Amino acid sequence: MAAVDYRAFPNLILAHEVVAQAMTNANMDTSVIDNNIVLIAEITHLKEHLGDYFWGILRANNSLSTAETNLISRYIKPCLAFYVKYEVLTDMQYNTSSAGITINEDDWSDSADKGEMGVLKDDTLRKANILRKDMMQWITDSDNAGVFPNYKHTSNDIHSDGDNVTRLGGLLAY
Repeated sequence: MAAVDYRAFPNLILAHEVVAQAMTNANMDTSVIDNNIVLIAEITHLKEHLGDYFWGILRANNSLSTAETNLISRYIKPCLAFYVKYEVLTDMQYNTSSAGITINEDDWSDSADKGEMGVLKDDTLRKANILRKDMMQWITDSDNAGVFPNYKHTSNDIHSDGDNVTRLGGLLAY
């Protein structure tokens, strides 16, 4: 029997929701937020904490309990929005084309330099991590014992320490 392909299910957040919850400009072009970027943010930043099985159940979105639906709308989406922002910031500043890599600029503003971009990325990641920690504390709160049985499911592969990668201003330190 083949494993369930949870990538066949929709992402936990849509591009317009990311813009509404994490971007400063509500008129931002949502085409910059590709479905694969959302998937990368889910796999990199959430799946390891929710566990493979529970993450898959939430993505499948079949017969979710009220508590699981509330978890997605009140905790996962706000957290995931900032992780998606973190992942997409570089693509927002740089454009790759057949002419090479260029900096996206317009006539009315200046692009951020590397230092400013690093500060924004660090702050965005900090906010996402705060929301993730709050989400995990809520899931594992003793008052919620038994509310999320799929989180404690034996098929779950939970990596509480994540991938042991430290992110320093866009650099990955192992």
